[in-house]
Amino acid sequence: MSSSTEPPAAAQPDLDVLLSGLAGNPSAPPEVLIRLTAASIDRSGLARRRDLPPEAAAVLATDPDAAVRSDLAAHPHLPPAVQLALAGDTDPGVRGRLAEGAEYFTTVGVHGRLAPDPLAREVYELLTCDPEPKVRRALAFNRRLPEDLRVGMLDDPDARTAAIAASEWPSAPAGRIRELLSRVTGHFGRQMLLLRLDGPLPVEAAHALVAEIDSMADGTSRSEGLLRQVAEVADLDTGLTDRFLATPDLRAAVAANPTLPPEHVADLARDPDNQVRAAVAARRGLDPVLRESIPVDYDDRSSSVVGWLLTEDLSAADRMAFARSRHQIFRKTLALRPDLPDDVVGILADDESFAVRLFVCERQPNAPGRLLARIAEKWTSYSRWDMLGHKNFPADAATRLARSDDTQDRAVAAAHPGLPAETIEALLTDENDAVRCRAATNPAIPVGRLTELLGAADRFVASGAAANRSLPLTAMQRILDRAGL
Repeated sequence: MSSSTEPPAAAQPDLDVLLSGLAGNPSAPPEVLIRLTAASIDRSGLARRRDLPPEAAAVLATDPDAAVRSDLAAHPHLPPAVQLALAGDTDPGVRGRLAEGAEYFTTVGVHGRLAPDPLAREVYELLTCDPEPKVRRALAFNRRLPEDLRVGMLDDPDARTAAIAASEWPSAPAGRIRELLSRVTGHFGRQMLLLRLDGPLPVEAAHALVAEIDSMADGTSRSEGLLRQVAEVADLDTGLTDRFLATPDLRAAVAANPTLPPEHVADLARDPDNQVRAAVAARRGLDPVLRESIPVDYDDRSSSVVGWLLTEDLSAADRMAFARSRHQIFRKTLALRPDLPDDVVGILADDESFAVRLFVCERQPNAPGRLLARIAEKWTSYSRWDMLGHKNFPADAATRLARSDDTQDRAVAAAHPGLPAETIEALLTDENDAVRCRAATNPAIPVGRLTELLGAADRFVASGAAANRSLPLTAMQRILDRAGL
């Protein structure tokens, strides 16, 4: 009599692997996220979700892990009740992270830096009285801090807190400049303060600051940097103008000063120094004919942009003129604006400057697919991931990257929804863990196959499948039911 044995059961993934993947699933609805707050997994990723429901935030605010509470404190859209709970947290690191109100990145194919929502008034008041100086220092960095509370922090018993409160004033009132400068004694802090003035530095204060810098005579780069900053923002009189123009290293700074008399502007437009001419060309309100007549050489690697052009109310004709400007810095800055029509984007997408074309890919929701593919082929920075997620990124380019010999290429391309089924299947067996995990998140995977992947012995594949935005709600609920949540 022959005997038969059952084949050994396939190894099942750890349930926590599925729960961790589910916590990162972009399609997980509020009821799923709320249930996940009770899971015995690392809940930090859950705390960082932008779509975290208020009920889940309230639970995580009492999480026993301070790292989870700290990540929650950095969330840009917390309900007031949760803010208040975190402001009274026993860990000063949590309170400090809440107090700072740090800017954050959004990455949805077009990325940029955004400011968080302001905290509730009572939360700000509570944090200004925090017993830990490092918490109050973090609060002083918060650009949303109400002005009357910032004024009060100028008298903080901690000198460093008072200095930060002064130098981080978003629009420091020029009428109080002497008081503010007395609070900020370091060169760097004073430069930050001068950058944020709500108007020109008063002429008397400028003379006093220049005299103080000259008396130091330390010749350090910080002193020189502060003097350049004064030259750029001072309300210029004849004495200051002559003083700054007589110093070669300050001519570019004074050329950018909006109070510089017109006759000097015209002279500096013909200056032999490229930096000086560049500063003149970037002046707000400069005659367009004069601007286009100024020859300037630009470094494609420079991070410089024209600040006022980012917020200026531009007509259609203005946008077109800047898109066709001879000056790369205007074209590059324009590429950062979110309000560009297709015709302007098309011009910038064919720009001779790599920096301009890169900014089109990083910031424009209507960036051409051909350009996205071309830049992503060579670009290695973090924004490459965003480009692959851009709605216009072509499927054939993603497929080429997915079949590359380079692990990074395959990882970046693995989640593109336009990949052929056989390419996705090949990536699911890739030798690299990250590639397999990313491939399992591909939304093009059929639901039936996705359900199979949830049971994969490979924890990277199983976790990716649980994080797949095409996963049906019923499958999410089964995972939570199995975990007893």
